[in-house]
Amino acid sequence: MGADQNLIRAAAQMGPKEWDYSGIMKGIAALGKYAANKKAVASELISSGNEAFDIKEMPDAMMNGPFGEQNMDFLTGAKQSYNNSVNEYRKPLNIPSSKKYKQAVSNINNVQKSLEKNKADLLVLADVKKTVNEKLPNISNGVSRGPWHIAHDLQTNRATGDLDNAMAFNVDGVEIYVNDVVSMQSRAFNPSELLDGFFENHMNKDDNTMNLAKIIKNNGEKRKNTGKDYKEHDVRREIRNFMELMKTNTDYGNNGIKSLAFDFKDNLAGGTFVQTNANLFINPTLSGDDATTTYVDQYKLINPDATEEELKIALNHQAADVWDGGGVDYETRIEDWLVGIVKADYDEAQSKSQVAGTKEKIKINNIHYDKFQFTGNNGIFDKIKAGEQFSMPGTDTKFKKNSDGKWVVNKVVTGKKSVNNYWMVGDGNNADLHNFFGVGNDPDFDFLLK
Repeated sequence: MGADQNLIRAAAQMGPKEWDYSGIMKGIAALGKYAANKKAVASELISSGNEAFDIKEMPDAMMNGPFGEQNMDFLTGAKQSYNNSVNEYRKPLNIPSSKKYKQAVSNINNVQKSLEKNKADLLVLADVKKTVNEKLPNISNGVSRGPWHIAHDLQTNRATGDLDNAMAFNVDGVEIYVNDVVSMQSRAFNPSELLDGFFENHMNKDDNTMNLAKIIKNNGEKRKNTGKDYKEHDVRREIRNFMELMKTNTDYGNNGIKSLAFDFKDNLAGGTFVQTNANLFINPTLSGDDATTTYVDQYKLINPDATEEELKIALNHQAADVWDGGGVDYETRIEDWLVGIVKADYDEAQSKSQVAGTKEKIKINNIHYDKFQFTGNNGIFDKIKAGEQFSMPGTDTKFKKNSDGKWVVNKVVTGKKSVNNYWMVGDGNNADLHNFFGVGNDPDFDFLLK
C-alpha cells in the first residue's frame, strides 16, 4: 500500500503507541473520516458565504454614493477574511484542538454573523420603507419632532435618495446617518430604530372616533332631547371605560391615550385636547414672563409670517415633546375635558318639549316650516311682536320695520318701494303681514289681526 508517510505518521499520533498496522489504519480511517466531514462542512460554509455576499436588497447608492468606497472595502475585506479562514480550516493537519483551527472557525462565524446582520438590517429597512409608505398618511399629531422628521425623510428618500446615500456597512450591522433635529447633530441609526416613536392616529382605527362621539351624544344631546337629567357619574364611567380600552390595546403600543389627546377633535371644545389646553404644553425650559407664553406665540415671534399649518405642526411637536417629558397626569385632565364636552352638548341641546315643537309644522304660502322656529322662545313670533328683523327659515327673505314703523321685505312685491332694496308689505301693518303669509284662518297667526 503506497500510503503517504507523513499521513501515516500523523495517523499514528492518533493510534496506539505500538506500531500496530491495524492501529495505524484505524488512525488513517479516523483522519480520513474527519477530513471528509470537514470538506462537507467547508463546502457548506462556502456556499452560505457566497449567499451572504450576494445582497440583493442593497440600494445602488450604497456603492455609488458618499459611503461607496467604505462599503466596498468592508465587503471585500470581509470576503477575503472569510476565504482565508476557510482555507486555514480546510488544512488536514489543523485538528479541532489547534489554535489555528479554532481561530479560523471563530473568524468564519464572526464574518458570517456580521454579513447576516447587515443583510437582515437591509431587509428591515425595506420593511420600514414599506411601513412608512402605508402608514404615513395616518400619522398621529402626537408624534414628536424627531421621529416625525425621520418618517418624512424616509418617504422623501424615494425621490431624493438622501438616506440611501447616508448608509454604511458596519461589523454590527447597517448604520444610517440621519440629522437629529433635536440635537441638530448627525446620528447613526440602525434600521430597526428608525420608527421608534412613530405611531398612527389610533382614533381613526376600530371606530374609536365614532364610539367616543356616541358616548358624547348619548349622554348629552339625546338625554336632553328625551327629557332625561344629566348624569355625570354615568358619563365618567363610560369615558373611563373608553380610555381604558385606548390605554390597554396592545396594537396601539402605549400610544392610545396620546392619540386621543392629539387626534380627537370636537367642535364644541374648539379642537383637540392639546389645542384647547395649549397652556399645559408651554416650553418647560422657559422662565420669567416667557414661562406664560405658549410655544405658538414664541414661534410667531421668530416666524411672523408663519402659516396656520406651520403653527399647528409647531404646537403638536412642542406638545409631544413636553408630553414625553412626563410629570403631568394627562389622563385625569383628558377625562375632565371630555366630561365638559358632554355637559356642553347636553346644555346646548333642545329639551323634550322643544324637540316636540320642532316636529309640528306650520304652513306659510304653501311651504311647511318647523313650528318651533316660529312659536319657540325668541322665535319669529316673538320677533314680530317686538318689531324686530327676522328671516324666513332656510331662505334669504328678510323682514324688518322701516323708519316709519312699517313692515318691509327684501323681495319685489306689490306695493310701494321702500329704501335700500326693501319693498313695502302692503301698507306695512301686521294685518298686511298676515295676508302676505297666506295663512288663512290659522289661529297661530291671529295675533297679527288684533
